Amino acid sequence: MIRASGDGWDSFAVVSGGSAGALVGLLFVAVSLRIDYISRSAELRYRAAQTLGLFMTVLLIALLLVTPGQPLRVLGLELLAVGVATGAFLYVLGRRADAERSDQRLARIVEAISPNWLTSLCVAGSGIVLLCGVHAGLYVLLPPVFAALVVGVINAWLFLTKTPE
Repeated sequence: MIRASGDGWDSFAVVSGGSAGALVGLLFVAVSLRIDYISRSAELRYRAAQTLGLFMTVLLIALLLVTPGQPLRVLGLELLAVGVATGAFLYVLGRRADAERSDQRLARIVEAISPNWLTSLCVAGSGIVLLCGVHAGLYVLLPPVFAALVVGVINAWLFLTKTPE
């Protein structure tokens, strides 16, 4: 039975999960420092929640990867579920943000650069490949984890610096 742990994937999970956890804190600090401005815009609140969703997706992926003794196909099923749930969550938040459109340029920027669909589709795709018994499906996790972390940092930075005093 092929398992997900080993071959460096547990190290990948520790680094990406630790990074995502730290970045959740950064996002909370950024939003807290600009809460007066962000709280007045439902669209910005939903965009911030999408960024939080991206970080939490990376954190969930990391937790699944470090689960001891987990068969690869079970991991595949879990990743498929995470991909579908993430896609639904980010879609609902996006729809709510679109319904509450404001003149906030910051919201347009966050919407344009957030890798919501890339993250969801790649995580679900990785799960499908792993369900087929192909260990290389783990490599499909690299783009969404990388994109979610990098764009999430950019979004947190934008929330911190691009909101007026």
